[in-house]
Amino acid sequence: MKVSSPFIQRFHLDPKHMLLSARNVQVVSEMFDALDIHGTSRLDDIQFLAYLQSCTDLSEKQIYLLFDTFDVDRSGSIEFDEFYLLFCMLVAIKDGEQKQFLYKHSATCFELLDEDGSRQLSAEEFQKLGFLFGFSGRTIKSIIDDFDVSGDKELDSAEFRMFTLAAIEREQEQKNKKGGCMLQ
Repeated sequence: MKVSSPFIQRFHLDPKHMLLSARNVQVVSEMFDALDIHGTSRLDDIQFLAYLQSCTDLSEKQIYLLFDTFDVDRSGSIEFDEFYLLFCMLVAIKDGEQKQFLYKHSATCFELLDEDGSRQLSAEEFQKLGFLFGFSGRTIKSIIDDFDVSGDKELDSAEFRMFTLAAIEREQEQKNKKGGCMLQ
Protein backbone atom coordinates (compact mmCIF):
# COMPACT_ATOMS: atom_id res chain seq x y z
CA MET A 1 0.00 0.00 0.00
CA LYS A 2 1.27 3.44 -0.90
CA VAL A 3 0.25 6.73 0.73
CA SER A 4 0.70 9.62 -1.70
CA SER A 5 -1.04 12.59 -0.10
CA PRO A 6 0.99 15.81 0.14
CA PHE A 7 -1.12 16.63 3.20
CA ILE A 8 -0.21 13.40 5.01
CA GLN A 9 3.46 13.84 4.01
CA ARG A 10 3.67 16.71 6.51
CA PHE A 11 2.76 14.55 9.51
CA HIS A 12 4.90 12.23 11.63
CA LEU A 13 3.96 10.17 14.67
CA ASP A 14 5.60 10.62 18.04
CA PRO A 15 8.08 7.71 18.17
CA LYS A 16 7.36 6.89 21.82
CA HIS A 17 3.57 6.58 21.53
CA MET A 18 3.07 6.34 17.75
CA LEU A 19 0.38 9.05 17.90
CA LEU A 20 0.07 12.60 16.59
CA SER A 21 0.85 15.64 18.70
CA ALA A 22 -2.08 17.63 20.12
CA ARG A 23 -1.49 20.37 17.55
CA ASN A 24 -1.54 17.84 14.70
CA VAL A 25 -4.72 16.25 16.05
CA GLN A 26 -6.35 19.68 15.81
CA VAL A 27 -5.22 20.05 12.19
CA VAL A 28 -6.55 16.58 11.33
CA SER A 29 -9.82 17.41 13.10
CA GLU A 30 -10.19 20.53 10.96
CA MET A 31 -9.49 18.49 7.82
CA PHE A 32 -12.10 15.94 8.95
CA ASP A 33 -14.61 18.77 9.37
CA ALA A 34 -13.81 19.97 5.85
CA LEU A 35 -14.39 16.45 4.46
CA ASP A 36 -17.70 16.30 6.35
CA ILE A 37 -19.64 18.28 3.75
CA HIS A 38 -22.98 17.41 5.37
CA GLY A 39 -21.99 18.80 8.79
CA THR A 40 -22.95 15.58 10.59
CA SER A 41 -19.59 15.01 12.36
CA ARG A 42 -19.18 11.80 10.40
CA LEU A 43 -18.12 10.58 6.97
CA ASP A 44 -20.33 8.32 4.90
CA ASP A 45 -18.93 5.58 2.69
CA ILE A 46 -18.78 7.82 -0.41
CA GLN A 47 -16.82 10.56 1.39
CA PHE A 48 -14.51 7.93 2.88
CA LEU A 49 -13.99 6.34 -0.55
CA ALA A 50 -13.22 9.68 -2.18
CA TYR A 51 -10.74 10.63 0.53
CA LEU A 52 -8.82 7.34 0.46
CA GLN A 53 -8.79 7.27 -3.36
CA SER A 54 -7.17 10.70 -3.29
CA CYS A 55 -4.38 9.74 -0.89
CA THR A 56 -3.69 6.00 -1.37
CA ASP A 57 -3.37 3.41 -4.12
CA LEU A 58 -6.03 1.17 -2.54
CA SER A 59 -8.71 -0.42 -4.66
CA GLU A 60 -12.37 0.41 -4.13
CA LYS A 61 -12.89 -3.05 -2.60
CA GLN A 62 -10.05 -2.50 -0.10
CA ILE A 63 -11.40 0.94 0.82
CA TYR A 64 -14.87 -0.42 1.50
CA LEU A 65 -13.28 -3.18 3.60
CA LEU A 66 -11.49 -0.48 5.61
CA PHE A 67 -14.74 1.44 5.97
CA ASP A 68 -16.46 -1.60 7.44
CA THR A 69 -13.49 -2.32 9.70
CA PHE A 70 -12.99 1.20 11.04
CA ASP A 71 -16.71 1.74 11.56
CA VAL A 72 -16.27 0.02 14.93
CA ASP A 73 -19.63 1.13 16.32
CA ARG A 74 -21.40 -0.14 13.17
CA SER A 75 -23.15 3.21 12.69
CA GLY A 76 -22.72 3.14 8.91
CA SER A 77 -20.36 6.12 9.09
CA ILE A 78 -16.89 7.05 10.28
CA GLU A 79 -16.70 9.42 13.24
CA PHE A 80 -13.56 11.39 14.08
CA ASP A 81 -12.14 8.90 16.60
CA GLU A 82 -12.39 6.12 14.01
CA PHE A 83 -10.90 8.38 11.34
CA TYR A 84 -8.06 9.44 13.65
CA LEU A 85 -6.91 5.84 14.09
CA LEU A 86 -6.90 5.31 10.33
CA PHE A 87 -5.08 8.60 9.77
CA CYS A 88 -2.37 7.58 12.25
CA MET A 89 -2.02 4.26 10.40
CA LEU A 90 -1.65 6.11 7.10
CA VAL A 91 1.10 8.28 8.58
CA ALA A 92 2.85 5.18 9.97
CA ILE A 93 2.63 3.48 6.58
CA LYS A 94 3.95 6.57 4.82
CA ASP A 95 6.92 6.67 7.21
CA GLY A 96 7.53 2.91 6.99
CA GLU A 97 6.65 2.47 10.67
CA GLN A 98 3.57 0.28 10.35
CA LYS A 99 5.12 -2.54 12.40
CA GLN A 100 6.01 -0.15 15.23
CA PHE A 101 2.46 1.18 15.08
CA LEU A 102 1.14 -2.37 15.19
CA TYR A 103 3.25 -3.08 18.28
CA LYS A 104 2.33 0.11 20.16
CA HIS A 105 -1.36 -0.37 19.39
CA SER A 106 -1.45 -4.15 19.32
CA ALA A 107 -4.64 -4.46 21.41
CA THR A 108 -6.55 -2.01 19.20
CA CYS A 109 -5.21 -3.53 15.99
CA PHE A 110 -6.04 -7.02 17.27
CA GLU A 111 -9.64 -5.95 17.91
CA LEU A 112 -9.88 -4.41 14.43
CA LEU A 113 -8.51 -7.55 12.79
CA ASP A 114 -10.67 -9.91 14.89
CA GLU A 115 -13.67 -9.53 12.63
CA ASP A 116 -15.89 -12.10 14.33
CA GLY A 117 -15.12 -10.96 17.89
CA SER A 118 -13.91 -14.42 18.91
CA ARG A 119 -10.77 -13.04 20.59
CA GLN A 120 -8.86 -15.28 18.20
CA LEU A 121 -7.29 -14.06 14.98
CA SER A 122 -7.53 -16.52 12.09
CA ALA A 123 -5.37 -16.41 8.99
CA GLU A 124 -8.43 -15.38 6.97
CA GLU A 125 -9.15 -12.43 9.26
CA PHE A 126 -5.51 -11.35 9.24
CA GLN A 127 -5.26 -11.63 5.44
CA LYS A 128 -8.21 -9.28 4.88
CA LEU A 129 -6.27 -6.33 6.30
CA GLY A 130 -2.71 -7.62 6.11
CA PHE A 131 -2.05 -5.18 3.27
CA LEU A 132 -2.22 -2.33 5.80
CA PHE A 133 0.87 -3.64 7.53
CA GLY A 134 2.70 -4.93 4.48
CA PHE A 135 2.00 -8.64 5.01
CA SER A 136 1.31 -11.06 2.17
CA GLY A 137 -0.88 -14.14 2.54
CA ARG A 138 2.16 -16.42 2.73
CA THR A 139 3.75 -14.25 5.39
CA ILE A 140 0.56 -14.32 7.47
CA LYS A 141 0.41 -18.12 7.31
CA SER A 142 4.02 -18.26 8.44
CA ILE A 143 3.28 -15.82 11.27
CA ILE A 144 0.44 -17.97 12.55
CA ASP A 145 2.57 -21.12 12.28
CA ASP A 146 5.44 -19.44 14.19
CA PHE A 147 3.45 -17.70 16.94
CA ASP A 148 0.48 -19.98 17.52
CA VAL A 149 1.69 -21.35 20.86
CA SER A 150 -1.67 -22.94 21.69
CA GLY A 151 -1.78 -24.92 18.41
CA ASP A 152 -5.31 -23.87 17.42
CA LYS A 153 -4.23 -22.29 14.08
CA GLU A 154 -5.25 -18.85 15.37
CA LEU A 155 -3.55 -16.13 17.40
CA ASP A 156 -4.94 -14.90 20.69
CA SER A 157 -4.05 -11.40 21.86
CA ALA A 158 -0.93 -12.55 23.77
CA GLU A 159 0.36 -14.49 20.76
CA PHE A 160 -0.40 -11.50 18.53
CA ARG A 161 1.56 -9.21 20.88
CA MET A 162 4.55 -11.60 20.72
CA PHE A 163 4.32 -11.53 16.94
CA THR A 164 4.34 -7.71 16.82
CA LEU A 165 7.48 -7.58 18.94
CA ALA A 166 9.20 -10.18 16.78
CA ALA A 167 8.16 -8.33 13.60
CA ILE A 168 9.96 -5.20 14.81
CA GLU A 169 13.05 -7.21 15.75
CA ARG A 170 13.12 -8.90 12.33
CA GLU A 171 12.70 -5.57 10.57
CA GLN A 172 15.55 -4.09 12.62
CA GLU A 173 17.79 -7.07 11.81
CA GLN A 174 17.07 -6.60 8.10
CA LYS A 175 17.91 -2.90 8.34
CA ASN A 176 21.14 -3.72 10.18
CA LYS A 177 22.09 -6.29 7.50
CA LYS A 178 21.44 -3.75 4.75
CA GLY A 179 23.39 -1.09 6.65
CA GLY A 180 26.26 -3.51 7.28
CA CYS A 181 26.45 -4.41 3.60
CA MET A 182 26.56 -0.75 2.65
CA LEU A 183 29.44 -0.07 5.04
CA GLN A 184 31.65 -2.84 3.65
